[in-house]
Amino acid sequence: MTLVPASPSPSSIAIDRLPRIAIVGRGLTGMVTAIALLKACRQPFHLVLYDPDPKIEMAGEIGWSGSGLVNSRVRDLSIDPGLPLDFGTWLETDGAALSEPQADSADLHAFVSGDVFSTYAYQRFAEAHRARTDVLVQLRQDVVTAVDRKADGLLRLRAGAGEDSVAFDAVFLATGYGLRPASVSAPPAGKPDHVAVLGGGVHAVDRALHLLSSGAASHVTLISASGFLPQPHAPQGVGAVPTTAIDSPFPKTLRGVFRRLREAANHAAEAGTGWQGIMNDFRAHAYGLWQGLSVEERRRFKRHVKPIYDSHRNRLPLKQYEALQRAISVGAITVRKARVEQIVPHGVLLSTPAGIEVLAVQSLIDCRLRPAAVDSHLIRGLVRDGLLARDELDLGIAVDTAGRATGTADDGAGLFAMGPLGLGSLPDIDLAPQIVQQAFWAARTIEIWLVARREAALTA
Repeated sequence: MTLVPASPSPSSIAIDRLPRIAIVGRGLTGMVTAIALLKACRQPFHLVLYDPDPKIEMAGEIGWSGSGLVNSRVRDLSIDPGLPLDFGTWLETDGAALSEPQADSADLHAFVSGDVFSTYAYQRFAEAHRARTDVLVQLRQDVVTAVDRKADGLLRLRAGAGEDSVAFDAVFLATGYGLRPASVSAPPAGKPDHVAVLGGGVHAVDRALHLLSSGAASHVTLISASGFLPQPHAPQGVGAVPTTAIDSPFPKTLRGVFRRLREAANHAAEAGTGWQGIMNDFRAHAYGLWQGLSVEERRRFKRHVKPIYDSHRNRLPLKQYEALQRAISVGAITVRKARVEQIVPHGVLLSTPAGIEVLAVQSLIDCRLRPAAVDSHLIRGLVRDGLLARDELDLGIAVDTAGRATGTADDGAGLFAMGPLGLGSLPDIDLAPQIVQQAFWAARTIEIWLVARREAALTA
């Protein structure tokens, strides 16, 4: 979907007096942040959205499949926390013409394509924009190269080939997840071949299945550093199986948590329910648990637990999981536990439990996911200048629950790192419901800040 620049703000508003807010990135995190600001910040403001790509593909941040399905159920994809059934309602009305054979639009447990989800989110953005005649929205197809703090406290943003400099009251970094630059050699035309797919997450599995189903490969080797692959969603969406039903406070240590999870698993087995509900309950406690862990226990989680945790929280739709198991059982997919040392001509150099080896393949696709923006020139510059700080595990940027930058000598006023950029501070902040909730918290924070600043100006 291509964004069209917004029309100018009504002449009744003094544009040069409006608070200026920038959002860097127009994926899911950026567009949800824009929607939240339009709906929850009642003060007039001037909003500028930066992204060099005129197209929006929001589902990429929350998991595509090779066939285009978003890796979250209909019930979890509302872009307004106050309207949890909004996406399902939209599918039955405005989205009815986009109905797909793989999803029943009335089924809240169904999965839909990324194109459908993007259409919904963009429509909600357009509606929120039309409802705010006191807000100016502009779209810029520029690369943001730097952000710094001016002497007057404003944030100066540089963008575009000429590096235009513009001052903003608040800047939201919403660059989300990115794929590593792909290293792909196309297979010979008409000849199915052996392909190596680097990565063991949802994206890698989806790509492997798509290569097989499209006939682009007869055999795929999935190379996973941890050896773990995504687990399945339940046949129907499940709520929490409350581990708190066990008569003791929720533990504050990793050892205690795993003991609680084992007890909860036994309860779920007796009740005939799945582990997915236990994980849902655990995620409800994740933030409080994470804040209570010592730095050493957080590091232990990163070293020993995170791959298992990720494989159970980032789940495959059941049909895809079954297709993966069939492909493995018949030998169409081979899973290798190995660390990629180097991509070499016609193969890849691997570090395996047995030692170093070269895996010869005719084609290679790199699907390893990373929070690419954390290592971007823009983020590195902000960290170097003391406006952002890396979290203690070096997973992302140090932020609070609303995405405000923390951990620096700078007061962080007006600077936010949203969504997956804050993974080291906020567990599960790469999942759609958490991103939406954070965006609305941030919008209310901006609302309070602007009101306080206006009142201070009136009394000065």
